[in-house]
Amino acid sequence: MFKSSFIVMIINMTSRLLGLIREMIIANMFGATGLTDAYVSATKIPNFFTTLFGEGSMGTVFIPIYNRGLEEDGKKRINEFVYSVLNLIITFTSTMSIIIIVFSRQILKITTGFADAQRFETANNLLKITAFYFLFIALSGVVSSLLNNYKKFAVAASMGIVFNLTIIIGTIILGKKMGIYGLGVSYLLSGVLQLAIMLPDFFKIMKTYKFIFNLKDKYVIEMFKLMIPTLIGIFGYQINEIIDNRFATKLSTGTASALNYASRLYLLPIGVFAISLSVVIFPTLSQAVVKNERKKVKRVIEKGLNMLSFLIVPSTVILFGYAHEIVRLIYKRGNFSDKSVIITAETLQFYAIGLLFFSTIHLLTRSHYVYKDRTLPVISSFISIGCNILLDNLLYRQYAHIGLTFATSFAAFVNFTILFVSLNKRHIRINNIKYLLSLLVAFGFSMAAFHISRYINITQIGKFGILVNVLIFSVVYLVLWVIIFTIRKILLPKKKKKK
Repeated sequence: MFKSSFIVMIINMTSRLLGLIREMIIANMFGATGLTDAYVSATKIPNFFTTLFGEGSMGTVFIPIYNRGLEEDGKKRINEFVYSVLNLIITFTSTMSIIIIVFSRQILKITTGFADAQRFETANNLLKITAFYFLFIALSGVVSSLLNNYKKFAVAASMGIVFNLTIIIGTIILGKKMGIYGLGVSYLLSGVLQLAIMLPDFFKIMKTYKFIFNLKDKYVIEMFKLMIPTLIGIFGYQINEIIDNRFATKLSTGTASALNYASRLYLLPIGVFAISLSVVIFPTLSQAVVKNERKKVKRVIEKGLNMLSFLIVPSTVILFGYAHEIVRLIYKRGNFSDKSVIITAETLQFYAIGLLFFSTIHLLTRSHYVYKDRTLPVISSFISIGCNILLDNLLYRQYAHIGLTFATSFAAFVNFTILFVSLNKRHIRINNIKYLLSLLVAFGFSMAAFHISRYINITQIGKFGILVNVLIFSVVYLVLWVIIFTIRKILLPKKKKKK
């Protein structure tokens, strides 16, 4: 299981690095301006559905029902369930996409705070262009879940690579001819290609395809009953992003773009580590709960939490401590100004504060789902949204982008706390002391690695010196862990001999 996680992490790492290159190209061509504010605001809507229907979210409902149906009624019968779900999604998402196109102005009036007509009109045109991305990403969510269930993790995980490559190539080719609208066209094409790369493996599993709509199918009814609370339970972060964007568009031009550029950076460890781990762990957890293997459930969750602390804590320290250097390296070129560097770096620092909470929520939410507990994640998500809205209102005028990102991180902390306490009280009691100790050790080692790497000043390399600093940080951090594991290995046999 954890071997599969490592493979998916490598693919996701490649995808996220390409994502950074994508943002570098966009920043170079368009900077942090009114045009990019419009693009970010327009794509918030399809991005919202990407998180809901993609990134393994659909699988939390689809996979358990599919496996049970396969066991109870056989492959031919459960294939009909798959066809019905896909055809219903095509109908629903096509309708929604048309509604988005028709009512794009009304939607943007709700989700943005643009005061000037030019930014609003640009965002309106871009939203119409990208609306049907919803259709392709929803279908991709079901298809990728099916492929993951058949252990084809690499194919499904490669969706992100296709997404980024399409936008990179499209921006370079179309951006010069069509401006910001070329970016919108590339965004839509990426959705088409993401689905296309998975279809060959999908048809190897399904063999054929049927255009059937069976609304009375017991599995279809069960899926859509479960899907509503599931989607509500995981959409808190995306709702918070839309809320943050609305407040950001009320601030100075480029603020919304700065939030987007910063989010690309802190989403790197979330996508590579947290989402990869939770997607691979979920089927194992689901099977262990069905078999009532409580010790295995506890072991898998604890390993997941400890693995996240090992990976996410140092990521937090790097993103917070080297925020300005990282932003300067990634974005400072072309139309990206010094002012944009400062705003984006400060935003990144306050996003980084909540990185552990953002990351762990994915695992905690799925740990509730395997026990068919979908109510608590919904409640937790709404409380988190409420906290974010309240803090945004209180802080954005005085603290601008810093207030908005602090509000988002604090809301994630609230969501994390509720889910963590609930998991211990309602389902499985994990070793909290051991988990806290792993966090403290990871933080201590990270701080030591940071100060050592910071002490070595690579001024002659210029802005690329940060790469050396991060490399030194990583080496020191890993060496410290190797030392402690070596000491533990030496001491443990001595304790056994005394017994």
